[in-house]
Amino acid sequence: MDTIKVTMMWDAARDVLALYREPAGYAFTPDPLDDYPIASTLLELDESERETGRVAGFEIVGFRDFDRWDAIPDTGLLWQLPGREPLPLLDLLRRVQREIKQNEPTLIARSG
Repeated sequence: MDTIKVTMMWDAARDVLALYREPAGYAFTPDPLDDYPIASTLLELDESERETGRVAGFEIVGFRDFDRWDAIPDTGLLWQLPGREPLPLLDLLRRVQREIKQNEPTLIARSG
């Protein structure tokens, strides 16, 4: 299975998690999941704005309470955050959600 290195962006105020492929391509377009339209696979576009066939990332709105794990596609790729082991997308997202929920009280206390 191929591994893609990704950068994670977490917007706590909007509750949006996004993973972006490194190195970033020219541009991307969201491809919403059929069963959960506020989650999208991000598809890479070339300079002519045509899909390249490469996955550019993944995004979920409402990530803290996301529970539609059955809607996450098998991308056939391992996803790797810096300094971590590569994982299938589903496993990576579940781990990140657990970490966000575990650290949330600390984040709220620091911001208040």
